[in-house]
Amino acid sequence: MKGLLPAVLVLLAAAPAVHWSHAQPMTVVMVDDRFQPDHLTFERGTQYLLRLENHGKDLHEFTAPEFFAAAVMRDPGQLANGGQEVVVQPGGSADIYLEPLKAGTYHLTCADHDWDGMVGEIVVR
Repeated sequence: MKGLLPAVLVLLAAAPAVHWSHAQPMTVVMVDDRFQPDHLTFERGTQYLLRLENHGKDLHEFTAPEFFAAAVMRDPGQLANGGQEVVVQPGGSADIYLEPLKAGTYHLTCADHDWDGMVGEIVVR
């Protein structure tokens, strides 16, 4: 996973200016122990406001390192664990502005609860 951060920096350097005011909203609710919805579809080159809401009693992570590495983010500092995930406290939320740049299918997990089925899929068309 060491190579993901340089890939993010290359994508950021190569990306044109993004107008985040036109971002399409998408909400994912995190509960104990699943994502709702657990299958997300994005369009390459479209800006999104990904709102992560933790309605559970446990801390949850939105872990998708390959997806984040293939996207431009308005604030990459929101990513934890070396750019792999967004951590959301119980009852909390996080707004992530991003633009997927590479089509593909990406794995989504909660790093602490994948063993209990808190997994999903992200498709970028």
